[in-house]
Order: sequence, then C-alpha cells, then structure tokens
Amino acid sequence: MTDAPRLVGRKEAAAYLGIAPGTFSLWVSTHKMPPPVPGTRKWDRKAIDAKLDEISGLTPAEPEEAYDKWTREHGEAQRPTSDYADWKAKKLKRREKYRPQLGLDAKLERILRFMADHPDCDTIDMIPHAGPVTIEWLVEKSAVRLVGTDGHALRYAVTEEGRAELRRLQKWKSLTP
Repeated sequence: MTDAPRLVGRKEAAAYLGIAPGTFSLWVSTHKMPPPVPGTRKWDRKAIDAKLDEISGLTPAEPEEAYDKWTREHGEAQRPTSDYADWKAKKLKRREKYRPQLGLDAKLERILRFMADHPDCDTIDMIPHAGPVTIEWLVEKSAVRLVGTDGHALRYAVTEEGRAELRRLQKWKSLTP
C-alpha cells in the first residue's frame, strides 16, 4: 500500500482540507495557508498541517522569546525605558489634559482670539474675516454670545468657555512634541 504523496496540487490541497479550490487560493493569498513550495505549484502537506494547527490554536505561531515571556508575565510597567521615552510619555499625558474641546479650525481660532483681544470690536462688520455663519457657529459652540443690539447691528462677546478654549489652545500648542 502506498501513502499519499507529500506534495499536492491546489485541487488536492483543497480536497485535503475539505474546502473549494477557490477558497484554498483565497486562503493562500491572505496567508491563512502557506504558499506553494518555491519553484513549483505544489504544497507540502506538512506545511498545510502546521499552518492549520497554528490557526486552530494547537501550536504557537512562533516560539516566544524569553524577554517577551518575561514582559508578558511581569507587565509592561516594569520594562526599562529610556529617559527620553519617559519624558515624551509624560509630556503627551500632560498635553492631553489641554486638548481643545470646541473643534475650532485656524480661521475660527483667529476670529475668537481677535474678539478676546479687542472687546470693543463687537459687531460682525468690526471683526476681520467674520461673517454671520462664522459667528453663529461660535455661538452654537458657546464660545461667543449675543449681548444685544446697537441699532440694527448685533453685538457679540466672548464667553468664559471661549476664553477657556483659547487658554487650552495656547497650552496645547506650547506642549506640541
């Protein structure tokens, strides 16, 4: 009695796994199954078995290195880091505290900053590059509020939330890594 050959074609490999040949080709292209033996159009049954064992969780993909095992068992916190990595991590954590919350783009930020720096310029026609849509957007975000009318012109002022956003933006930018 002769054993089945160790190298098999695509159709035989698919039949060996109990799947369609097209599915086998897809699995090969997505690295679920090993590629054919270099220079041939044949697959090694043992390589297919090993890959199937790996997918099924019967064997680890690669032997774990001692350092990786120690890190996994003792936690990431005990891993030695460089002073630069520590400094950068602390800076990013500190910076996160000042993340802007209103989602202002550069134009809206300039308009809000101008209004905060020039409280006497409180109508749309006195604020450079501001229009009704821009001011309404700032009102919706609670960065600016309507304070009254001056004849037929509406007057606006920066809210405390708007001032807080400007402070966050300034600190955020100063902590840029």
